[in-house]
Amino acid sequence: MDGDEDILEIMREIILDKESPLKKVDASNLEVPIANAMEGYILACSQSLSVVSTSIDKARLSIEVLGASYKSLPDETQVTADEFIEFAIENYFIRSSAIYDRCLIFVNRLLDLGIANESIVHELIVTNDHVKKYGLNEKLKAIRKKCTEYRVQRNKIVHHGRYSEEVFNGISAMHKINSWQKVSGEKPSFSDEIVDKMTHEFIDIQLDEFSAHLESIEAKVHELYELSLPIYQTKKNDLRQ
Repeated sequence: MDGDEDILEIMREIILDKESPLKKVDASNLEVPIANAMEGYILACSQSLSVVSTSIDKARLSIEVLGASYKSLPDETQVTADEFIEFAIENYFIRSSAIYDRCLIFVNRLLDLGIANESIVHELIVTNDHVKKYGLNEKLKAIRKKCTEYRVQRNKIVHHGRYSEEVFNGISAMHKINSWQKVSGEKPSFSDEIVDKMTHEFIDIQLDEFSAHLESIEAKVHELYELSLPIYQTKKNDLRQ
């Protein structure tokens, strides 16, 4: 199944399920009426799947924020350009790693394991017999490997072109020195042209790297979706009876 078609299919089947209790919501109070176990299952799967999708969108948004971080720095702020860039980078690390946690919650709802969200951890889910029965444990492990890549490596360089604290620290130092010198009325040690060139080059490398990284995460999530759809259909039909 193609990646985009994969997403559309699972969204249609679960989030847009024709039997979803969301279709019966009264606009006057917005309370979702749950008539039976099947409707409760549909709603739980729909909500948890939406959270996975949203977490991926937020990771994508953090990449866009990084792309605008240098040119969109507010005029009235004490935050230096390098601090704003670092904030955007850290935001991507956080958002991309969070995708896996949402996938664990989705699988918990998909298989109706009954585990409270706050109790869900990697080992508890991937060692569960029901999860292993459907092969979802291996799909989850693959997602986790991608999502935790930067965290495990403590954001240090993994291969050529990856985020390097050493490279960023050098650029950061140039920004800070220039900023302090300008405030003190001194001539900046580094020309704006040099600082701009190095900063833009660094950001461009990170944009390419993070975009490729997020795409690799999405590919693994799509593999999880492929196994999830028939499980959803079976569980739903079982609850209908």
